[in-house]
Amino acid sequence: MRFMQRHWKRRNRTYGLLACLMIIFLLHAWAGCAAQDVTIAGKSFYLDGKLWLPKGVNVAALVRPKFIPSAPKWMNDESNNPGREWWGPAEFAAIKSVLGGSVIRFQISQAALDPHSSIYDRAYLTELTGAIKQARAAGFVVICSMSWGDSAGLQNMAGMPDDGTTRAWQSLAPGFVHDPGVMFELFNEPKLDWNKAGSHQIWARDMQALIDEVRSLGATNILLLDGLGYAQWTNDLFPLVHDRLPNRMAMAVHPYLDPMRNEAHLDPQEYWRRHFSLSAAQVPMIATEWNATPNGGCAGPNTPELSLALMRLLASLHVGVLGWSIDTSAKLVKDHTGYQPTDYSSFKDCKDGSDSGGGSLLAKFPND
Repeated sequence: MRFMQRHWKRRNRTYGLLACLMIIFLLHAWAGCAAQDVTIAGKSFYLDGKLWLPKGVNVAALVRPKFIPSAPKWMNDESNNPGREWWGPAEFAAIKSVLGGSVIRFQISQAALDPHSSIYDRAYLTELTGAIKQARAAGFVVICSMSWGDSAGLQNMAGMPDDGTTRAWQSLAPGFVHDPGVMFELFNEPKLDWNKAGSHQIWARDMQALIDEVRSLGATNILLLDGLGYAQWTNDLFPLVHDRLPNRMAMAVHPYLDPMRNEAHLDPQEYWRRHFSLSAAQVPMIATEWNATPNGGCAGPNTPELSLALMRLLASLHVGVLGWSIDTSAKLVKDHTGYQPTDYSSFKDCKDGSDSGGGSLLAKFPND
C-alpha cells in the first residue's frame, strides 16, 4: 500500500508538472502568434526592435527522413533518433519555461531535400515544413541548418557546400523566404581545416554561391555562416563574403571544448581568441551549437570550469547560445517527463557515465 501511495504521488506530481507546462505553453503560443521580426544592427540582434540575445535549443528529430530504404539498419532504428516521439506542446513548453529558450534550430538533411540525391524524399519536405510552421506558431524564432553528416541520412559526403546544397535550399527556402522569424544557416559545420592552404578562399567561394542563390530565390531572411573546421574557427572570414541586403548576415560558431585538448598549451581565453572571439567582438554571431557532456564536447576534469568560463565569455561578447540538444543523448534535460536541466554535480571526467551536461548553464545564460 505504501508503495502504491508513493507511486500515485509521484505520478500525480509528474502529471501536475506536465499540466503546468502545457498551460505555460498555451499562454506563450497565444502571445507569440504575431510573426517575430529578427534584425541586425552593428553586431547585435534585435527582436521586434528590441535588443535581443538569441537563446534556445537544437532539435535533431528531423535531421533525416523517418525511414530510408537504402540506409544502413542503424539509421532506420528509432532508438538512434528518438526525438519524433517527444516533439510537441510539452517540449515547446519546457524549452521556454525551463530553459528560457526563444529559438529552435532544426538540423535538416541536405541529401533528403536534394532531388538528385539517392535518398531524396518529397514527404520529408512536407514533414519538415510542418514542423517549422508549428514551432513558429508556438512563438519561436526558427533556424534551419543544412546538414551533411552521416546522421543526415547519407554517408561519406564531402563536408563542404556543393550543387546538392544549392538544390536543397531551392527545395526548402521558397516556403519561408518572407518570414522574418526564420533564419537560414546555409551549411552546417564546413569540414575544411582553417589552417589549410587556400581554405579561406574555398570557404568564401562556396558560401558566396549559397548566399547569392538564396537571395535569388527572394529570401530576405538573416543568413548564418558557419566557420571552418566544423565551425570552430570564425576569425577573418566574414569580410570575405558580401550580401546584396545590408545587415542580414551573421557568423555561426560551435565552441565545443574537446578540441581544446589538442592545444592544451594555450590559456582558454587565448584559445578562444584565436578561434572566434576576435571576430565575435566585431561582427554579429550566434553559437548555434554547444554542450559539454561526458560523451561529447568534453575537455577533461576541468570541463565544468571551462563551460562556465565559455558562457561568461559569450555573454560578454553578446553572442547567443543554442544548446545541443533537446532530443539526443547529449542531454540538456535529464528526461522528457520532469525536464530537469542537466548540470555538473556528478561530473568527474570524460566517459564517467554521469548524467552531466550544460542544461543549467543554458537555462541561466546570460547570467551564469
